[in-house]
Amino acid sequence: MKLSIIKQTLEKVKELPTLPVVANKVNVLLSDPKSSASELANVIELDQSITAKILRLVNSAYYSLPQRVTNIQQAIGLLGFRNISYIVLTLSVFDTLRKSTRSSFDRRKFWVHAIATAILSMKIAKLCGYKFDDDVFTAGLLHDIGKVFMDGFLHESFQGIIDYTSKHNTSFHQAEQDLYDVDHTLVGEWIARSWKFPIHVIAVIKHHHQDPPERKGLILSSDISVDLVRLADIFIRKAGFGINGDGPNFKPELFSDLFKRLPLYEEDLVQQVGNLKEDIKNSETLLNLAAEV
Repeated sequence: MKLSIIKQTLEKVKELPTLPVVANKVNVLLSDPKSSASELANVIELDQSITAKILRLVNSAYYSLPQRVTNIQQAIGLLGFRNISYIVLTLSVFDTLRKSTRSSFDRRKFWVHAIATAILSMKIAKLCGYKFDDDVFTAGLLHDIGKVFMDGFLHESFQGIIDYTSKHNTSFHQAEQDLYDVDHTLVGEWIARSWKFPIHVIAVIKHHHQDPPERKGLILSSDISVDLVRLADIFIRKAGFGINGDGPNFKPELFSDLFKRLPLYEEDLVQQVGNLKEDIKNSETLLNLAAEV
């Protein structure tokens, strides 16, 4: 019999700290098509900590920009309004969901998995001609945010899932379904709604383990971005970049249905995965910002 933890989970979500003021203001600007780059810069620069982290990230090897960026207005000019907005959202999530001292789950390796999924999601998006690749990167980075919450706020249940995956050599998601009546996709959706994430990020968090016919409830439930992140997540798990809570010897299967709505083949992704090590190495600054205590 499954153990019900819905009530406990909802109570914990209500206790969730709010995102920093700067993230909430940036979310408002993101949803307003009339917002300007100068407005975004003014909001960000009010938070010195976020500003310093953005400049640290923008000047890292990941972006390899031809010139050093010294202010937020310059960063927006080089990387774009949406990209910088998503960086603010991501950094705010990192800060708000710091690792619990009692957790034995390797949060750094978890973020390696998330970053690798984000990078591959963006690469797949470009291969498929999907023009909102910044959107996909952010959704890929945050797709498993429900697990981070569970580790910190529902630790006994989370540890029970980890123990189950090790004992039965199964996926984290399958273990959740076997043990409880709530899983990390539902928890992640509740968090994303509470924090007013962009709708495409909520859709990916909610649906990244579902086939297209199963996806319902959101205006972007059927959006191709969910397919992009879902496929990237499976490939990254199969390739063994980082950890996501699956059993240590579990490898997800690749079904042909995963490619049904996308104009590419498995061979295209194998080549992209082969080039990921260098991309992850260049993402060291992002990883440090995600995993630092």
